[in-house]
Amino acid sequence: TAAKPWNQIVRVREDVRTGALSLQEFAADLFDVVNHTGKRPIYENPSKFFSLSYATSAQRDIAAATAERLRGKSDKAIRQLELTYGGGKTHTLVTLTPLFRDPTALPDLPAVREFKAAMSGEPPTARIAAVCFDKLDIEAGIPVLSPTGEERMLKHPWSVIAFQLAGADGLRTIHGDGKDAERDTPPRDLLIEKVLQMPGKEGLATLILFDEVLMYAGEKAKDPVKGQQFREQFLNFLQSLTQAVSKVSAASLIVSLLASDPKRDDAFGRQLLSDMANILGRKEDEPFMPVGKDDVAEILRRRLLDPETTKDPNTF
Repeated sequence: TAAKPWNQIVRVREDVRTGALSLQEFAADLFDVVNHTGKRPIYENPSKFFSLSYATSAQRDIAAATAERLRGKSDKAIRQLELTYGGGKTHTLVTLTPLFRDPTALPDLPAVREFKAAMSGEPPTARIAAVCFDKLDIEAGIPVLSPTGEERMLKHPWSVIAFQLAGADGLRTIHGDGKDAERDTPPRDLLIEKVLQMPGKEGLATLILFDEVLMYAGEKAKDPVKGQQFREQFLNFLQSLTQAVSKVSAASLIVSLLASDPKRDDAFGRQLLSDMANILGRKEDEPFMPVGKDDVAEILRRRLLDPETTKDPNTF
């Protein structure tokens, strides 16, 4: 018998067919997800997100490794996403956010079941501190939400972490004078460690997500007056942070260093990238590449085709 045309077997999703769904809505944005801005409804709503998501083998491995660490059962605290342009790094950070922020609210969908199977059960609940360096303005800072929903504009990544994990108390913990304010120099690992332990008082693990680090660090480090000082301070901060995360048994740091704009890949940027990667590499397990070439077809299938018509793989 002659094979049926594909459009008699499966249907394109209605929102794709009619043009109601724009490609821009598929642009992953960790800031929007963490801060519930409403600008990325596909990514901010777990049901919509996971209905369109394919849990790649590498993403399942990342989720499983992170879950083990957040349960306090692994000594591998630092994970770096592979330094390649594209390849699903931000998407992976976005995926980890609902998996660990509120596991009880996860929808019963194939992708969620695949992640839970990889994690050998329900994910541990974590307080998440995401530093979206592509949104961190070097002069104005970035809006940050505390665990209770208070919003502040903060300029330094250590402040962004502390406020997300413990609000004003987090800022006081790392401030030399115990003030509810930012400090201009990076804290050392002993103070960072205290902040990382604070969610544990509420029975929560601690998950820190870094996205697009080079976009911020490269711009700051190129300042002709203060650039060298910043570079040294920032690398010292990374060193202190990795040491602190490694000491807190239920804390993990997942990092995407590479800026999303490949045009920024100049000699200066490559050297700074190398310096940061070397610091992370002293503590991390092997780097992950979230999406492989064999995953692309399944990713497109889930995003473009009506799931009701693709349930049975034997129809293809």
